[in-house]
Amino acid sequence: MERVAIFIDGSNLYKGLVQHLGSDYRLNFVEFITLLTAGRRLLRAYYYNAPLPPEDPAAKAHQSFLNYLKRVPYVAVRLGRLERRADGFVEKGVDIQIAIDILRLAYADAYDVAVLVSGDGDFAEVVRVVQDMGKQVENTTFHALSSHRLAQQADRFYPLDDFPWDRLRAQALLQAPEE
Repeated sequence: MERVAIFIDGSNLYKGLVQHLGSDYRLNFVEFITLLTAGRRLLRAYYYNAPLPPEDPAAKAHQSFLNYLKRVPYVAVRLGRLERRADGFVEKGVDIQIAIDILRLAYADAYDVAVLVSGDGDFAEVVRVVQDMGKQVENTTFHALSSHRLAQQADRFYPLDDFPWDRLRAQALLQAPEE
């Protein structure tokens, strides 16, 4: 049975979810990971992001979400940082963490298939190197965020646009709050 490792660019996924499903959509990560695994053996799902600055109104909710993910079985949370710039904040260290983990785990022969949830074309060269090591790489993201270069380099590209998003909605959101 193929061993799968999942690498999720959290910012890329969140941006796509907001664009396609709205800012109030909450994803059931266990179901999402199950769908990405597709009946294969999951090594681990790695989720990469940077915590929001404390002054951001969404910081508390984001931290709660990260804490939730840390409790999900077979999910590892890897955090980068945000650097303040004149025009806002820039995420730093996340892409390099993703690249290192994909390469490190391929070198250790920890997986057969890497599923990369990102549309960042900078990963195309990492994908090529991992493929040269005998690994397969699947790429998925929303079409609007997809890099043609990355999608072409991957062994398989499938758009998140086609996923069953109603089924993947976190159940807590489906229950109407009591008044």
